[in-house]
Amino acid sequence: MMADTLLYLAHTDDDGSLGKAALETLTAAVETSGAIGSTLLVGLIGGDVQSAADSISGCGAGKICGVSGGDYAVSRYATDAAAAAALISVSGASLVIAPQTQRFARALPGAASRIDGRTDTHITGISTDGGVKAQRWYYRQRMAGMISRE
Repeated sequence: MMADTLLYLAHTDDDGSLGKAALETLTAAVETSGAIGSTLLVGLIGGDVQSAADSISGCGAGKICGVSGGDYAVSRYATDAAAAAALISVSGASLVIAPQTQRFARALPGAASRIDGRTDTHITGISTDGGVKAQRWYYRQRMAGMISRE
């Protein structure tokens, strides 16, 4: 199995750092990228993304890109969706992994729609045994299911 490019997408916290969920998701993206033999790229969104980029520069990403400025410092659907769609488009990624945060829960479905992509939420685990498989919760987190792709 081979995915050309996997994009890890995250937003910075108010202080310019990456939160715990973002760092845990980065670990999953690095492991998934290595297991499927894809190129890992990082996309960051925030008021100032440089310190976050510096803090994860050793993660093995081929490239770290960012969208930053005052308009991206706070959560706004319009700017977050536009920034995410731009980063996904520029990366050419066939798979995007991002943390499930309140900010992204609103914006990423819109970004996926803008680029004719698909999005799924409530992913609690990723497996790369025989393709990329994601465990997802359904029905008020009472049932778990597996989603897979080649």
